[in-house]
Amino acid sequence: MRTLAARHGFDAQGAVRDLAITIADGRIAALEAAAAPGAAAAPGAAAVSEDTVVLPALANAHDHARPLRPSSVGGFNKPLETWLHRLALLAPVDPYLATLAPLARAALGGQGAVMIHQVRPTGLTDYPTEAEAMARAARDVGVRIALGIGLRDRNPLVYGDHAAVLDALDPATRAEIESRFLSPMAPLAEQLARVEATADAVGGPMVDVQYAPNGPQWGSDGLWEAVAEASARTGRRVTTHLFETRYQRDWADRTYPGGLVRRWREIGLLSPRLTLAHCVHARPDELEMIAEAGCVIAVNTSSNLALRSGIAPVAEMVRRGCRVALGLDGQAFDEDDDALRELRLLWSLHGGWGFDAEIAPRRALAMALETGRIAVGAPEGGRIAVGAPADLLVLDRAALDEDALAEVDPLDLLFARATKRHVRELIVAGRTVVRDGVVLGVDLDGAHRALRDACRAAMPARAGLWRAMPGFEAAVAGYYRRLGCC
Repeated sequence: MRTLAARHGFDAQGAVRDLAITIADGRIAALEAAAAPGAAAAPGAAAVSEDTVVLPALANAHDHARPLRPSSVGGFNKPLETWLHRLALLAPVDPYLATLAPLARAALGGQGAVMIHQVRPTGLTDYPTEAEAMARAARDVGVRIALGIGLRDRNPLVYGDHAAVLDALDPATRAEIESRFLSPMAPLAEQLARVEATADAVGGPMVDVQYAPNGPQWGSDGLWEAVAEASARTGRRVTTHLFETRYQRDWADRTYPGGLVRRWREIGLLSPRLTLAHCVHARPDELEMIAEAGCVIAVNTSSNLALRSGIAPVAEMVRRGCRVALGLDGQAFDEDDDALRELRLLWSLHGGWGFDAEIAPRRALAMALETGRIAVGAPEGGRIAVGAPADLLVLDRAALDEDALAEVDPLDLLFARATKRHVRELIVAGRTVVRDGVVLGVDLDGAHRALRDACRAAMPARAGLWRAMPGFEAAVAGYYRRLGCC
C-alpha cells in the first residue's frame, strides 16, 4: 500500500486540489483530501501534498514499437508508399530488445499502455516465441500492451499490379527488390491460427492480443470476411489502418465503387471491437457509419505530418460522434515517443481557431486517457476514481510552471508546455515504472547500444538494398503518378 499526495489532480472529467491517492493491489483504493503545503495536517490525516500534478497515465492507441528511428535509414520526408520499404534497411534484431527499447521510451513519454501493431515480425524464431519475448519486455518495462498480429495476403510492393514497377528497374535493382519483398505470404488460415496461438501463449491482464490486418489495400475480401467472423466469434479486438494516404483513398474508390466502409459494414467488420488508425482521408458519410458502429479511430498527427499524408479531420470526427483516441504510430514529432507533446500537437491543430472552439482541452485529454484504453484492450480506467487501475502519471508542477507568476490552471500548463522532461513518475498497475527520467529495472541505454551495434553490423549485407532504393522509389512514385489519382 502507498499514498500519493499531490497538489493538483485531474482527469478528463474534472479536477481536484490537494488530494491523497491510496494505492493498493494495483488499484486506487481511496481518495482523500491531503493537507495543503504549509498547513498542519491533523493527526492520522493524509500526507501533505507535494508540488506535483497527477493524472491518469496516457494510452497510445496505435503504434509499431520500432527499435530505432526510421530517419536513420533515410526515412525522412518520404511518403508512406516509399517510406515503408525503407524499413527493410533495419535488420531483424533480438525481439526482446527490439520491444524493450520503444516501450521504455514510451514510458518515459508518459504512456502506461501501448497498442503494438506488429506488421513486420523479425522471423528469427517461431511467432509465439517472438511474442513471448515481446511480452517479457513489456513486463520488464512495466507497461500494458495490446499486441496486434499483422495479417496480409496481397500487394507487397504497390496497391495493385507491380509488374510495371519491376519493369522500370535495372536488372540489379530488380533482383534486389524481388529478393527482399516478394517472398510468399503464409496461407490465411495459418496467419489466423497464429493469432490464437499467440493469445494462448501471452494473453492476459497486461497483454491483449488482437487481429491486426495491415490495411484494406493489403488484404483480400476473404481476409476481411474471415477476420470479421473470427472477431465476432471470439470477441477479440481488431486493429487496422484506413485511408492513411490519398493513394489509399484512390485505391479504395477504384476497388470498391460501392464504398469500402459500407462493404465492411455489410460483412460485420464495423463494430465496437474495431480500431481504425488514421482515417486522414475519410469522408463524412464514412465517419457516420464508423460512429454508428462504435469503432475507435486512432489519430496519429505527427506521423501523418512526417509521412506527408495530411491532417486528419478530427473535429469532423468528433462532430459525427466518432470515438477518437490518441496514437503515436512510432513516429512522434521528434521521433522520441513523447506522448505529452503529441497530445498538445493534436489539440493545437484541431482545437479550433480564434474564438471558435472545436475541441476543448479536456475533450482532447479524454482521447489520450479513456478512449485510447479501449483500443489497447484495457477499457477500465483512465480516470482518478476509487477502484480504477492505479495507472497514474505524476508531473513536476514546479518545473511545469518555472515562472510561477500566478495560480494558473495546471491543465492549461499541460497543454501549453508539458513534455516528457516534466514526468516525475509513471505508475502502472500500482508499480512505479519511471522515476525522474529513468525507467526502473531495465537498462535502456544498454538496449540502445546493443540495437545500434546489431543494425550497424547488418548494414553491409544491406548495401545492395541501400543502392537500389533511389531507383525503386522513383519507380514507385511513377506508378502512383501514372494512375493520375487525387
